[in-house]
Amino acid sequence: MKTTSLERSLLKVYRQAVRQDNWIVAEHLLAAIEACAPPEYAMTDAVAEAYFALLTVEATPPQQTPATRSMPGT
Repeated sequence: MKTTSLERSLLKVYRQAVRQDNWIVAEHLLAAIEACAPPEYAMTDAVAEAYFALLTVEATPPQQTPATRSMPGT
């Protein structure tokens, strides 16, 4: 099924929410993307892309910040 402009817009904002670790917003957006699908479709392209974006974030190890040393007297 072809992705609609509404689904593309929701998917764009969903990816942004995922990148910013705003999981509450991402969850609502995913529900909205899923709600756009007609009932006869098990999964649309937009839903698959949203799940893939989530899996990509979960599979990426968190970046560690290097330890900083403070010098005495600074």
